[in-house]
Amino acid sequence: MVHIVGAGPGAADLITVRGARLLKEADVIIYAGSLVNRELLELARKDAQIYDSAYMTLEQVMEVIKKGWKEGKEILRLHTGDPCVYGAIREQMDAMDHEGIPYEICPGVSSFCGAAAALQMEYTLPGISQSVVITRMAGRTPVPERESIASFAAHRASMAVFLSAGMLKELSEELIRGGYPADTPAAIVYKATWPEEKVVRCQINDLAEAAAREKITKTALIVVGDAVGQKGYERSKLYDPGFETEYRRAEKEENAGLPDTFSSPRTAEQKGGIPGCLYVVGIGPGSVEGMTIEARRVLGQCQVIAGYTVYADLVRSAFPDKEYVTTPMTREEERCRMALELCGRGKDTAMICSGDGGVYGMAGLLFELAQEYPQVEIRVIPGVTAACSGAAVLGAPLMHDFAVISLSDRLTPIETIWERVEKAAAADFVLCIYNPRSKGRPDYLRQACQRIMKYRGPETVCGFAKQIGRPGEEMEVLTLRELMEAEADMFTTVYIGNSDTKKLRGRMVTPRGYHRKKMERKGAAAE
Repeated sequence: MVHIVGAGPGAADLITVRGARLLKEADVIIYAGSLVNRELLELARKDAQIYDSAYMTLEQVMEVIKKGWKEGKEILRLHTGDPCVYGAIREQMDAMDHEGIPYEICPGVSSFCGAAAALQMEYTLPGISQSVVITRMAGRTPVPERESIASFAAHRASMAVFLSAGMLKELSEELIRGGYPADTPAAIVYKATWPEEKVVRCQINDLAEAAAREKITKTALIVVGDAVGQKGYERSKLYDPGFETEYRRAEKEENAGLPDTFSSPRTAEQKGGIPGCLYVVGIGPGSVEGMTIEARRVLGQCQVIAGYTVYADLVRSAFPDKEYVTTPMTREEERCRMALELCGRGKDTAMICSGDGGVYGMAGLLFELAQEYPQVEIRVIPGVTAACSGAAVLGAPLMHDFAVISLSDRLTPIETIWERVEKAAAADFVLCIYNPRSKGRPDYLRQACQRIMKYRGPETVCGFAKQIGRPGEEMEVLTLRELMEAEADMFTTVYIGNSDTKKLRGRMVTPRGYHRKKMERKGAAAE
């Protein structure tokens, strides 16, 4: 018998129980090596014959099947996802019918289901879409004209587009030409359910840009339609108290106060006057990948994202369906009050901060202002601050005691800043310097270096990291003397080593003392 088995979308534990049992029992396994998770082969018997069909033609696959069947062996043909969706199994079944070889199909979880799970979405939202179109762009393999992307787009149903990650510009054009508005919510799900899964939310008109930004060129499913936004839908009749079914009678009373339509999260009116929660979210150094899972979850559930204009632009493509409230630099209090007011009106709001919201961010100011808004709850969601992310770029400069100092004197008197710089230098702390230079204070970094040189030699190992986690990221390890003349800006984090800091393999490293301690113990033992 030949068992045609769906391996699921990627995660090894998403194969069905029946599929796993058949895999364990098989004498011969032919698997789609370019797409199926190799972890599944760990279920195979040690003496099983295993073939990778990525390197085989249909004829070669059939030769293995015919040979195994004649020898009375159990044969398993392992396909990705569900074999009945883009699995090319019909031609295999026809060939087996021709040879008189019996077979059966074991279904699997398709990647379009895995993608929905990654997006935490329902394709069939009442009042939004009750249909799912599963299709692909025409490429080297043609698609019937009557099944073109544009023809399906006219229905504006939920659509899952396979095998098209390399043609996203053309896909956008076809979707819009067919009838989807350009700003229709969309998502790119790379390797759904695999450990390296990546979800990129965007709009139909910027699919290509979003994929290019995240360097996604293949192995991704595209999901489009208003259902991707997961809001504005009607509640289902299935669990409506006023809807009678075979199993229960309709209730006469109102539906327990639940709304007839939902906009996830619920609006202020639907929350019955309950204030929203204000989340102070650290978004990390800049890239979407640099965010914590918790930060992404919170941004996904909030209705409003507030922040400095530059920071809002960093997350907008990942959360295109949110309401945004932004202000430029120097208008932080105004921005915080706007966020608090929105929470007072029942909207869950995220105040985003670069790095960590509690390190030169908005957390402190919000707690101060919240004295006037006692009904608003504030929760701080930590992020990776520039000190840590920049240190990772440079090597390991913060392995020992260090001090973090901002050279911005907009809120702190410059005399206080210089006093802190000198005391930290005198105490032999590694110094991590934020905001080293701006147009209004072009020589502050030079002045800081001059003051530090009172306590440290000009050859002290230093470093800087620019545009951490963003396009154009760069770093350099240099001396304190060279640092005085280095180009730096508000997106640069500077590190000045202590007396032990070294340059090792081109990186900046401050030893903690583990190796020295080990050598001391060896010396003592030798004595």
